Amino acid sequence: MERLGIFIDGSFIYSASRRMGWNVDHRKTLEHFREGYALYNAFYYAPVTDITDERQRKFINALVFMGYTVRWREIHAEPRFDAIIATDLILTAPRWDIALLAAGVAGLSAPVEAVRSMGKEVWVLGLEESVDLELRSAADRFLDLRDFREALEREGGGKRVYPAPSEEELEEETGAEEEAPEVEGEF
Repeated sequence: MERLGIFIDGSFIYSASRRMGWNVDHRKTLEHFREGYALYNAFYYAPVTDITDERQRKFINALVFMGYTVRWREIHAEPRFDAIIATDLILTAPRWDIALLAAGVAGLSAPVEAVRSMGKEVWVLGLEESVDLELRSAADRFLDLRDFREALEREGGGKRVYPAPSEEELEEETGAEEEAPEVEGEF
């Protein structure tokens, strides 16, 4: 049975949830993607804005209870976990065959290429418009998060409802002022 490592950038998933209008259930994510694989470990990179905030501590505790190894740090600006994710990918590569990476920054392209050169497979989970093309190109497979709504959407208790973002908010988030050209093919 192939071994699976899961690496989830929490701020990336939160941003994707806002963009899609539905919240990802982290327990369902573990259950869905580990099916048919031996789970090596599931890392969740959590930005914390206030360590004294009871809700944030409960969220981290819930992730640990679900089975995640949580890497958190207090942030006061844009959360960046690239270096920590890259380190975990490379150091743990001998322990997994396939990595599921939910992140979107181009800075992870080199570490992804490095572990692929070790004979490892890397799947990137995200939204096409939120995952840098360089990262999608470096990965073996790109999985569009929207295709997993039925399996991963959080239902009931404490569910956040995100209003659909305006065009201006989407442009601010991506830094793009005009639409990117359409590219055919599977990423």
